[in-house]
Amino acid sequence: MIRKIALMGVALLLLAGTAGAQCTIRLSGTVTDSQTKQALAGATIIVKENGLSVKSTDNGAYVIDGLCPGFYTLRISHIGCLPVEMGWQVSGDERRNISLPHSITQLQEVAVTGHAAKEVTTAPVESLSGHALDQTRGLTLGEALKKVNGVTSMTTGPNVSKPVINGLHSNRVLILNNGIRQEGQQWGSEHAPEVDPFLANKMVVIKGASALRYGGDAIGGVVLVEPKALPVTPGLAGEVNMAGFSNNRLGALSAIIEQQVPAVPGLSWRLQGTLRKGGNTRTPDYWLDNTGVEEFNFSAAAGWKKPKYGVELFYSQFNTNLGVFEGSHIGNRTDLEQLIKEQKPRPEFTEGFSYDIERPYQHVEHELFKVKGYVNTGKAGKLNLTFARQFNYRDELDRNSALSVNQMNLNLTTWTGDLVWDHNSWKGLRGTVGVSYMYQENSYKRRLFIPNYESLQYGVFWTEKWESNDSKWLLEGGFRYDYKEYFNLRDNTGDINFPEQQYSSFSASLGTQYRITDHFHVSVNAARAWRPAAVNELYASGLHHGAAVIEQGDPFMGGETASKFNAAFHYDISDKLEADVNFYYNHIQNFIYLQPTDSIVVTIRGAFPFTYYRQSDVNMKGMDAQLRWQFLPKWQLTTKASLLRAYNESEHDWLINMPSDRFEHELSFFPGNTARMKDNYISINLSNVLKQTRIPASLTNKNDPRGQDLMPPPHAYNLVGLEAGSTLQLGRQPLSVILGATNIFNTRYRDYLNFFRYFADEPGTNVYLKLKLPLQFGKKAS
Repeated sequence: MIRKIALMGVALLLLAGTAGAQCTIRLSGTVTDSQTKQALAGATIIVKENGLSVKSTDNGAYVIDGLCPGFYTLRISHIGCLPVEMGWQVSGDERRNISLPHSITQLQEVAVTGHAAKEVTTAPVESLSGHALDQTRGLTLGEALKKVNGVTSMTTGPNVSKPVINGLHSNRVLILNNGIRQEGQQWGSEHAPEVDPFLANKMVVIKGASALRYGGDAIGGVVLVEPKALPVTPGLAGEVNMAGFSNNRLGALSAIIEQQVPAVPGLSWRLQGTLRKGGNTRTPDYWLDNTGVEEFNFSAAAGWKKPKYGVELFYSQFNTNLGVFEGSHIGNRTDLEQLIKEQKPRPEFTEGFSYDIERPYQHVEHELFKVKGYVNTGKAGKLNLTFARQFNYRDELDRNSALSVNQMNLNLTTWTGDLVWDHNSWKGLRGTVGVSYMYQENSYKRRLFIPNYESLQYGVFWTEKWESNDSKWLLEGGFRYDYKEYFNLRDNTGDINFPEQQYSSFSASLGTQYRITDHFHVSVNAARAWRPAAVNELYASGLHHGAAVIEQGDPFMGGETASKFNAAFHYDISDKLEADVNFYYNHIQNFIYLQPTDSIVVTIRGAFPFTYYRQSDVNMKGMDAQLRWQFLPKWQLTTKASLLRAYNESEHDWLINMPSDRFEHELSFFPGNTARMKDNYISINLSNVLKQTRIPASLTNKNDPRGQDLMPPPHAYNLVGLEAGSTLQLGRQPLSVILGATNIFNTRYRDYLNFFRYFADEPGTNVYLKLKLPLQFGKKAS
């Protein structure tokens, strides 16, 4: 009865209004003369989308307050300087210094200006937008996010990947798709996020446990996938993206069209769709049969905005078929041991190229409907309400068989709601108070792996931020309480009794940033986070299809509690030199992980390794560092390093399945613009991944190089890639072109975080071509 009353109450609350996003964002920085480097007082900065205008102070500083997340066009002007316009996709407080070219003596073409925007927060935050995002087009979300330093991917074969932030993944990394918490069957290592990256205009990675606004269980961090804001000026516009990859002959096509309706001020709409299709992947020595992919996605959005209120509707579908490499489903233990010994699949699983997807394969559908809006609460702030429904369908089919148990269907329906009040500056404080709610219902058909269940989760949070008038000091902190329970657990035959579980705890964060100079600042952040055990960690029982392992959960496990500390340093001098270093320490009590064994379980579907979930106290410490140096006028060197040490304190040994140390270097040459070619560049990149030597020792033989795994970690490897790009001016029509290749030396290697490393090598050389064609019809849309 209590649950029904709670559900009715939340439903009534959600029907009472519409929702919006946090609207207390501050943009700041300084405006200087590009020649003299002197601060420009009285420069005018105008936000074209809402008409907001500010002027820079005597020391060139500017501050724009009260913005919602979205895309904005800023026009910056000053007497004696050429005005410039810049697009800015924002999701939180950011700082950008702007240099204006002098117009009295310069009549030549003006290049856009300014440093890359830096999020003003004490948490380690990195983002992908603009050209960096264009370079990832055609990739999955997990592969695209590898461009962010400190983010790797956990893969299962060539087509499935999910982000790993400082060693943490799956339910410890929260993904927000267009402002909505992505909820699918994300507990599986081979269950990639059902998100179309083509929809994003910006991707933001918040590392650590300080993003309380989005959820207390985000121990690893938060990924924000943000589309461009709907247009606010009249006009019909669009964009077409195309990508082709040689290795698996994959083609991707995505198109978008949008308009602000001239006859109805404030009314805008957008349509978007994506097609992807690829065939079998080729390693340096052989093909991988049945590794094709088919994908069809689309979305529609409409919004109506007024100065005091607004509403927006969004609907999307994600549909994919994923082939599972036939050679990963082995018939018996002898064959599996022989495969690991020979380090090569059997010939019948490497026959050649095909687009056909046979059993075993996965079919996945994800549907999202969202309504959001806001109401101004006078000068105090804005009241926001968000309501969303998600439906996730997963169909997993094993190897060919007449047995119905060789198939599993999972259906997950999720209802979420958030009521949030953003308050404007009060005695220097800007903050957010809110409540969140989530209800889920899961059901399965045929083979049991995850039982039928229902879950209820709600949270209350409060965050505040204070910045000194001279922008030297920043303080921010917050508190959150969450409750979650699993109930109505059962299998379809009534043979198994699954115990119910309830969890509750709090999360908190506190951080400070000190800007020593305009080019150098230091941030320190401490956070406590809490995560309840996930449904698979509690109740998994049987074959995990795509991962090709047997998993056993523990229904009496407690939740995880993490204490994380970050110290970040940022240094930049104009556009010549930029360095970021982030040190972190994460102590997690009752850390839940999948423990491999040397046991092989032989079933009617084949022979599979047996694994089970267990808990230990662990600590994770590491460093992410990045240096960008323009050492000559047309040459730039970018270097990244990501180091992690993960130790199991309970077992006095290393923690299994942690990322290896990684180093990446990119040398870029910018030859300059011509009349018909702009933004030209050529780059060569080197990725160096070390062998993971920090693995837990075998329980029976400390000298066994395999440790507790079925095979030892793969060797270190080096990969070389090339890329060139340009924007061609075809009359009045620009066309962006990127041509490149990965693993150009066709290096044979295996990655420690690929769960199919037991069965096959990684892909060989892959040549790609990417095209972006912006479209304008009549007046330009924003």
